[in-house]
Amino acid sequence: MDRRHTLLIVDDEPSLLESLSGLLRRRFEVLTATSGEQALAILERGADVDVILSDQRMPGMTGDSFLARARAIAPDAIRILFTGYAEIGAVINAVNRGEIFRFLLKPWDPEELEAVLDAAVAQHDLIADRRRLVEELRAANDRLTQANRELSDLNELKGAFLEVASHEFNTPITLVHGMSELIRLMNPDRDPVEAELLEKLSEGARRLARLVADTLKLMSASGFRLSLRLAPVDLPALLAQVADQVSPFVLARSQRLQCRIDPELGRFELDPDKVRDTLVNLLTNAIKFTPDGGLIELVAEPGPEAGAVIRVIDHGVGIEPRALARLFEPFFTEFDPTYHSSGDFGFQKRGLGLGLSLVKKFVELHGGRVAAHSIPGRGTTLVVTLPRRPPTGSGPPLSDRPPTG
Repeated sequence: MDRRHTLLIVDDEPSLLESLSGLLRRRFEVLTATSGEQALAILERGADVDVILSDQRMPGMTGDSFLARARAIAPDAIRILFTGYAEIGAVINAVNRGEIFRFLLKPWDPEELEAVLDAAVAQHDLIADRRRLVEELRAANDRLTQANRELSDLNELKGAFLEVASHEFNTPITLVHGMSELIRLMNPDRDPVEAELLEKLSEGARRLARLVADTLKLMSASGFRLSLRLAPVDLPALLAQVADQVSPFVLARSQRLQCRIDPELGRFELDPDKVRDTLVNLLTNAIKFTPDGGLIELVAEPGPEAGAVIRVIDHGVGIEPRALARLFEPFFTEFDPTYHSSGDFGFQKRGLGLGLSLVKKFVELHGGRVAAHSIPGRGTTLVVTLPRRPPTGSGPPLSDRPPTG
């Protein structure tokens, strides 16, 4: 035992009290009382009693009456009654009312007494353990409730921040970009040095706008606000639109974009904006990390369970294994951020590592998967697997709006 249990023995015969105390003191802290009233006084003083052993026939208050009152004071104490055959009816009634745990017939047998006390101690410890577990569970539940409340408050705060940030960040960016374009239009024949400075100003505004947009997207995707706006979409048509969207960048780098899109893929239920963002991100990465004149492939074919497998393949610089393992982490880049240089399509131009983390979130929200395979110096393949329909609960029900794509 971790501690000695406390036993309260109640009997009006001093010789019996002395005999039982001597027998049981080696394993219990023993308290004694010669009447029910005296025993109740001990309990009311706050004695931490684990087991009560009481005689039934005592002057003033019978054992079953005492134990019924003791139960109200010390409900966790295990109650045992000594009785003779003459009082067996009262004892059985006490058992049925749940007022006593066991009863022993006089004259008691030492081995039987030991066995009953062992069972009483085990029962007491079981009740104590259960009560402790209930309290721990209640405390843990209270902590969880508080944590959920704080998380909800933080999520609301984040939502408010996103709304404010979207306006407050983009307003000055739009102003700078718009004013620079206005200055350019007002004097198209300006000095080449001034024109170059003006172009750098415009490019800086565009870069900042992209960074703000990516950051706000990531913050939104990291919480409970992100959901899908589902629509029936012709996937081959959407892929063709994406290829057309990035084609100016491909031409600017003298690259080739080879598309192999299975026209039988048909319609999918998806969020067209998020899937378009995903594919544009993957293709612009392929453009950036493929040398001028290189080949980029966009392949789409049927996948598992009537879904689709989309591959974006480049034959560029590739990715080292240590970087490949962290490719989809927010803000991860294998390049020194001190030398950060972003751009839409320039060779090895790069952002702050937000794009691929958004790709992963968008694809997984559709119930799909994204994986990367790469050989350094030979190129990289990004594989997106999409189900024909997202899992239930990923977005609002399909509207009656016309199909997209």
